[in-house]
Amino acid sequence: MNTLRTVRHRTPVWLAAALGAALAAAFVPAAPAHATTALSGSGSSWSGPALDQWRRDVLPQGININYAANGSATGRADWSSGLDDFTASDVPFRTGDDMGASQEQRSSGNANRENAHWRYSYVPVTAGGTTFMYNLKIGGKQVSNLRLSPDTLVDIFTNKITFWDDPEIKNDYPGALPHKPIIPVVRSDGSGATAQWTRYMEHTHKAQWDAYCASVNGVACGDYTEFYPTPTVSNMHAQNTSDAVAGFIMSPDGEGAIGYDEYAYAKLNKWPVVKVLNPAGYYTVPTASNVAIALTAAKIRGVDDNTSPDDTDYLQQNLDGVYVNTDPRSYPISSYSYIIVPRDTGAMPPLPRATTDHGAALSKYAAYILCSGQAEADQLGYSPIPRNLVRGGMLQISHIPGQQSGVDPNTLANCRNPTFDSSGRLTVLTDAPQPSPCDAKGSALNCVPGATGGTSGGTSGGTSGGTSGGTGGTKNSTTGGKSSGTTGGTSGGTSGGTSGGTGGTSGGTGGTTGGTTGGVAGGTTGGTGGDTGGDASGTVDPLTGQVDTAGGTSGGSSDGSLGNSIVVADVPARHDPRLLASLTALELLAVLALPPVLGSVLVRRRRLAAATPADPDQEPKP
Repeated sequence: MNTLRTVRHRTPVWLAAALGAALAAAFVPAAPAHATTALSGSGSSWSGPALDQWRRDVLPQGININYAANGSATGRADWSSGLDDFTASDVPFRTGDDMGASQEQRSSGNANRENAHWRYSYVPVTAGGTTFMYNLKIGGKQVSNLRLSPDTLVDIFTNKITFWDDPEIKNDYPGALPHKPIIPVVRSDGSGATAQWTRYMEHTHKAQWDAYCASVNGVACGDYTEFYPTPTVSNMHAQNTSDAVAGFIMSPDGEGAIGYDEYAYAKLNKWPVVKVLNPAGYYTVPTASNVAIALTAAKIRGVDDNTSPDDTDYLQQNLDGVYVNTDPRSYPISSYSYIIVPRDTGAMPPLPRATTDHGAALSKYAAYILCSGQAEADQLGYSPIPRNLVRGGMLQISHIPGQQSGVDPNTLANCRNPTFDSSGRLTVLTDAPQPSPCDAKGSALNCVPGATGGTSGGTSGGTSGGTSGGTGGTKNSTTGGKSSGTTGGTSGGTSGGTSGGTGGTSGGTGGTTGGTTGGVAGGTTGGTGGDTGGDASGTVDPLTGQVDTAGGTSGGSSDGSLGNSIVVADVPARHDPRLLASLTALELLAVLALPPVLGSVLVRRRRLAAATPADPDQEPKP
């Protein structure tokens, strides 16, 4: 017994020592598998969080990157001064004076033409949508389901619409909004968000945007401007930095305000954003998949067209196809930002610091960003770069001096990007959810997906809606599905869909069995969908306030999506690295410490058993 007591007394001491050793080992950084190469970068603050995560991801490859998120303009200046191995920018080098800037801004030199000095390429890295946060209340309650068309938004940001109860707004949002002045919130400093929004207006509402710019600065703003023209007398409010724009809108003083900003600010703060009408006739928000789908129509000048390397627009983005993308899921004001990297060809001199070692490390980092790194884009607040832009980017990476990316830019077979598979199939186009029928233009504000009474029924459907229904029902869509109601609807589509009146059943890819009073969104009397007729409860979209009451577990939908589910913009979970390290240490402790402890206890028990006589009254033999 004394021996057992000794074991129990000493074990905690041994465990404490083992725990200390395991914890120490857990917090010692792993030695890189390769010789370390140090790279320096600076620029875009918007891309900063993603570039920092990807920097940490490639540390085991021996690539050590020091990145300063000091803003796109500063990053481009650092490149021109030869201070960086790469820079990140939301917009390209300025090839002429920024005509949207005020006279004061131009006099200070902040809006003048830029000289890149060294040979360079643009590589797409982070994608996202320009979104519109707003602060609007009715009876003291926050409006959370505002939807607007691009025409309306342009009218707001050119001071053509100045009150929230304007008839044009009512055409998009048929609710009773207050007679309250609109406060358009813009950026006072140079901004990539400003550049993307003004480029959109220039390419889709050119005459109106040019006239507005001329009314403020006396000249048109050109292809885009980083400096939003703000009239001296107007209700427009200018803020410095994206944080300040979001902060003002969310403040009590921001009631009545609407401003453009990066989507991450609204997503992280669970703040409502405008659902913007796309060319397919659906109001959408810039979720990761909606932006990725929109950008499948983006082109790179000189890669996807005949732009000459001598052209000032060479390798810049062409988003005209994005703005008119007719996929019902696309978010129309989508764009991407760049990293600017050294190039091995061109009329300008080579970047002096572009050594072979630096080029090898930089190309591996850039290839990781475009491939495996994009799988982290959504949780970081961005959208993954789709295949067409990955290919264009990899072609530029292949021109980095000393490049060793390991990715074939033509096949991309070994590029693990979440928007396509190894065969090149665009999985984002097949896997991304379809919009809710309640997001279709003209739908009622009280529309509920799958609600009894067919509020979202009728002719809405999938990609190429077919006709089904009628007395007795007929087979619908190209992949199956049937309807049997007496007043079956006309919805369908290539991926299935649902239809049917009272008692109808539905099928196709989108669902299996109809509800108790008809198929989802099917026909004029279509009712609740799902296995058992639907569930009155549902998921609330934190950005729109819309309730998803799609019924059952496999209810079909007129758009081919599962149960008419709306896209929910979840805030990504944040993992505490200290907690993960502690759990790792405990795991190591369990693996290293427990077997010796158990073994020691068993050995001592065997020794005691051998020394203990079978008869309590018998003395042990010597």
